[in-house]
Amino acid sequence: MNPATPRPVAPRRRDPRGTAARIRAAARRLFLEKGYEATAMDAVAAAAPVSKRTLYQHFSSKAELFGAVIDEAWSHFTRAPMLPSDTTGDPRAVLRAYVGRLTEHWDRPDVIPLLRLVIAEAPRFPELSHAYFAAGKEPAVKGLSAYLASLAGEGRLAPGLDPQLAAAQFLGAIKEPLFWPRVLGVPAAFDGAEAVERAIDTVLRQG
Repeated sequence: MNPATPRPVAPRRRDPRGTAARIRAAARRLFLEKGYEATAMDAVAAAAPVSKRTLYQHFSSKAELFGAVIDEAWSHFTRAPMLPSDTTGDPRAVLRAYVGRLTEHWDRPDVIPLLRLVIAEAPRFPELSHAYFAAGKEPAVKGLSAYLASLAGEGRLAPGLDPQLAAAQFLGAIKEPLFWPRVLGVPAAFDGAEAVERAIDTVLRQG
């Protein structure tokens, strides 16, 4: 593993005083105000407020701390069951609900600003992209791929579609008209409900 790459976020240990949560909150605020490069660990410790020793007991590096901030931002989406473990329900309703949860995730106040930060600073700090991918994008795509693979096994996926590719294409068909305009701060050019239904039509076997 590249030394600059944050370690996978470990399960959160017991923290009855909420110290780690205070550190993450202070770090998130500073990252969004100052950027990743300009945020010093000393400043995070002062803002938390905790001693530098306590800060490093919880997070061994700025990269690991940023990974924890990203993990927390995604946790509202990835820590709850994203999709059912079986295919007994109506796939169209399941996928609509999935997109609904995804858009609720986008509405959270720190999600898009953190992505903008990653896009702006990742060319100098590739660990930011690694953290974003590992904490959110990878589990989201894997969960959708697994659900679509189950549908494919029952002949309910559109013919010829590979579940992993189908998951990536489905998310692309949703995010291009609905998500990226938010990131760029421009009006959406398409009706959201129609975009979702067209994406579902494409991935599911019709008729």
